[in-house]
Amino acid sequence: MWTKVRHLNHSQKQRITNNLFVAVAGGAVLTVAGPTLLPCPAYDQNDRSAFLEEKKKQAANKRVVIVKKKTKKQQQIEEEKEE
Repeated sequence: MWTKVRHLNHSQKQRITNNLFVAVAGGAVLTVAGPTLLPCPAYDQNDRSAFLEEKKKQAANKRVVIVKKKTKKQQQIEEEKEE
């Protein structure tokens, strides 16, 4: 069945190796650059701006309470007053 196997000469091996390298390198570059070149169709720019605007409105409506933590010295003074 496999009586006549054709072996590749040096130039053919080199050409196959170079083609494979270029294909893998090109695929890697496209994989990394793809999201930058092609925006995600599931997240339209108008939807994004509307989402960010809604988030800003929600942040503006929230009331923020800042609680200052007492130092150890202040805690000691309060404990002495309670005694």
